[in-house]
Amino acid sequence: MSNKFNQPQRIVANVYADGEFDHVQPDEIHDVGDTLFTFLMVELSENEGCEDVVEARRRVDVAIGELAAVREMLR
Repeated sequence: MSNKFNQPQRIVANVYADGEFDHVQPDEIHDVGDTLFTFLMVELSENEGCEDVVEARRRVDVAIGELAAVREMLR
C-alpha cells in the first residue's frame, strides 16, 4: 500500500464512523479493529486499481448491493 491515501481513501477516512479514523495512516488500516473500514480502504486503493472518485463510487455501490442482498436473506 502506498504511503499516502488517494482522494477516495481520504474521503472515507474523514467521514466513516463520523471521522473516527481520520488520523489513521496507510500502514495502519489493518490494525484499527474495524474490518469494514479496512475493506473500504483496501478496495479504494490505487493498488487495487481505484484511481478516482468515480471508480470509488462504483465500487461502493457494488458493495452496498452485495450487503443489501445479504441483509435481505437474513430476514
